[in-house]
Amino acid sequence: MKKILWLIFLIISSFNFVSAQVYYSDYSNFSDFQEEAVTATDTIDVIKEARYLWYKNNEVLKDYQLYNEYDKFSDDCYLTEHTNWMSEKFDNIGYIYETREKYTYTKSKEARYIHLYNLQGSYGAFRIPELNVSVDGKKINYTFTCSGCNSDFGNYINNDNYDENSSYIDNNGSLIIDLGKSYPITKIKVLFYIYDLGNTDKLYTIGFSNDKKDIYSKQSYTMKFSDYYWDNAQKVTKTIYDLNVPLSTYSTTYDSYEKESNDYIIDTKINYEYRYQEKWCKVYTLEKEYSNYSKEPIGDYIYKEEESLKYFYSYRTRDKIDIELKEITNKNFDLNNFINSSTGKVTINNNIDWNKNGTYDIQFKLNDLIVKEKVVLNIEENTISSLEEQIKEYQNKIKNLEEQLNKCNLDKECLNKKIDQLTNEISTLNNKLKEKEEEISSLNNKLKEKEEEISSLNKLNDFNKTRITDLENNIKELNVGIGNLTLEKEKLQKELDNQQLPNYILKIGNLDNRIILIIFILLLYLSYLIGKKSNKK
Repeated sequence: MKKILWLIFLIISSFNFVSAQVYYSDYSNFSDFQEEAVTATDTIDVIKEARYLWYKNNEVLKDYQLYNEYDKFSDDCYLTEHTNWMSEKFDNIGYIYETREKYTYTKSKEARYIHLYNLQGSYGAFRIPELNVSVDGKKINYTFTCSGCNSDFGNYINNDNYDENSSYIDNNGSLIIDLGKSYPITKIKVLFYIYDLGNTDKLYTIGFSNDKKDIYSKQSYTMKFSDYYWDNAQKVTKTIYDLNVPLSTYSTTYDSYEKESNDYIIDTKINYEYRYQEKWCKVYTLEKEYSNYSKEPIGDYIYKEEESLKYFYSYRTRDKIDIELKEITNKNFDLNNFINSSTGKVTINNNIDWNKNGTYDIQFKLNDLIVKEKVVLNIEENTISSLEEQIKEYQNKIKNLEEQLNKCNLDKECLNKKIDQLTNEISTLNNKLKEKEEEISSLNNKLKEKEEEISSLNKLNDFNKTRITDLENNIKELNVGIGNLTLEKEKLQKELDNQQLPNYILKIGNLDNRIILIIFILLLYLSYLIGKKSNKK
C-alpha cells in the first residue's frame, strides 16, 4: 500500500504539462507599393517588383546651333563671315566652303651672256672651229668679247663651217658671247666644236649671266680626245639642263592666283585654298518627359530609362501568437508568461478559480486572432486545502458515528444494528475502494509508460528530491502510526468480544488530523474483521 501511494504522488509531481504552439491569423490585404525595402518574415509576405522611369520625347525648338548631320534643324539659319583663306579643308557639314586656285610658278632666269673660260687645250690653245647659239630652236646672231683669241677669230667662229682650224683661244683665255638681249635661260642652246691633235686634257667652263660679271649656273668639264682630221672635231651641245646645277640657280618660284603663260615659266603647280562660312540654324531638340515609376509603359511613355531601375515593395501582414502552455503551480503566476512572442498586445480571458485546482479554459485574443486553450491549475496550497476539507468531512462522519454508538448505551442489539449499518457503509466504501484501485491500476499502467521516460532522466531536480525525502519521512511516520493502529485494532477486537466498543470509539476522536485518512483506510480493514466475526457467530 505504501508503494502505491508513493508512486501515485511521484506520477503527479513529476508530470510537467507543457504545450508549445504558434498560431497565425489570416493575411491582410496587400499594401500599396513603396520604395522602402521590406524583409519577408513568417508574418510578412512581400512582393518585390522592378520598376523603371518611362519617358516620351518632346520636340522643342532651341537656340541657334552649328549645322550638323545628327540634329534636326529648322529653316531659320544664317551664315557667319568668311574665314581667312587656308590650305586645309575640314570635313564639316556645317561649313559652307569657297575654293580658289593657287598657282605656284617656277620661272626661268634671264640670260644675255654665255661665258666660256678656264680654257685649256694642247699646244697652248683651245681650238673652237664653230660656235652657234639658238633660242627656242632659232639661231641667234651674237657678238662676243674674247681674251686670248687669234686675230681673225670672228671670221671663222660663226660661219657654219667646222671643217677648218682657223679659230682658237689661248690657254687660260675666255670668250663672252653677247646675245644682244636677255632670253629665258631654259630656251638657250649652245652648240660648238672642239678640235685638238694632242693628248692633253681639254678643259673648259661654261656659264650664263645677265651681265658680264655675275656668272651663275656654271659648270667645268674635262674632255679626253684627239684626232688628226678636222672633220672629226668633237661636237658639244649644252643647255641649262645639261649642266649639273640646282634648279634654284637658274630659276625663281612665286605664287599667283592668276593663270599665266609665257616663255619664262618652267613649271606650274596648282594648289587650292579654302575659306568657309559657318551655317547656324535653330535646332529642334528632343526633351524627355518622364512618367512615374512603373513596371510597364504608361500610355505614350514608351521608352525605358534603363539606369533608373528601382525596386518597389508591397506587403501583407498577419498576426502571430507563440504560446507555450504549462501547468500552473503558483497563484502569483502571470498568464502573460504563456506568450513567448506576439505581433501585438494580447488580451487574455479565463475562467480560472485560483483557489481550486483543475482544468480551465483560457482565451488569447490579438485583433481577429482568437486562440482557445485549456490550462491545468495544480497549486499545492489548493491540494492541501482540499485534503483538509476532506479530513474535516471524515472527522464529522466519525463524530456522527461516535454519537450513534454512544446512543446505543452498550446495548448489544443496538450495537449490532450499528455494526450492520457500518458494515453496509464500509461495503459501499469497499466498492469505492475497488474503483480507486482500478484507477490506481490504470495509473500503474501509465506509470510503466512513464518509467521509460523517467529512466532517461539523470536526476530529478532538487525540488522534487526534497519533496520525495519529505514523503519518505511522512511514510515512516505513517508506518509507525500503522503499527500503533494495529495494536489498537487488536485491542478493539478484544473489546468487541467483551462488548466495550464505545470506549475505543471515544478514543478515535482524539487522534491527530494527520492520520485521519489512514484511519479511514483502516476502518475498511476493520469492516473485514467484523464481517469475519459475524460469520463466526
